[in-house]
Formats: sequence, C-alpha cells, structure tokens
Amino acid sequence: MIRIVLAGSSAATRADVAAALAERLGLPSGDGFVLADPPADPVAFDASLARVGAEVDALLHLGGAPDALLEHYGRAVVECASTEVDGILAALREALTTAAR
Repeated sequence: MIRIVLAGSSAATRADVAAALAERLGLPSGDGFVLADPPADPVAFDASLARVGAEVDALLHLGGAPDALLEHYGRAVVECASTEVDGILAALREALTTAAR
C-alpha cells in the first residue's frame, strides 16, 4: 500500500488533490493514505508509522513547501509541475520506478 503526503500550494488545493488521488488510487484502504497536510512534527509522525512497520513513500511537492520538510523527506520528495492528477501520477510513477532500480 502506498503512503503519500502533500506539501506546498494552498490548503484547498492540497485537499482537492488528495481527494482526487485517493479516489484514483483506491485509498484509504489498509494502511495506505494520502494526507492533504504534512505532519506538524514529521519526526513523531515517522516514529508512529515505524511502530507499525510503515513509512512515507512519497512527499508530493506542489511548490512552496518548507525547506525543513523537504530536507526531512528528501529521499521521498516528488516534484510536481502542476496539480493535475494525471501529471502527478506520472511524476509519482516515474519517481517510484527510478527508486526501485
């Protein structure tokens, strides 16, 4: 299952994108999720996920996210050129395929 966090842009845009992605990906189900808002304390969030053997798979950067958050999730950051769901899914697919190599 995939676990995605959105960062940057406006709260309304993140909420719209999260809803569209969750629908397209068939989430939430099981332990997968799409969070419209990044965690206030990413270290504590990561620790809670680790307790159940999970981690954030991708932080979708929609532009303007705090540098500290981007640095924290550096290995998982996927830069998204737009908020169009098809473009975001293409960027996510490319990032996950590249990471798997």
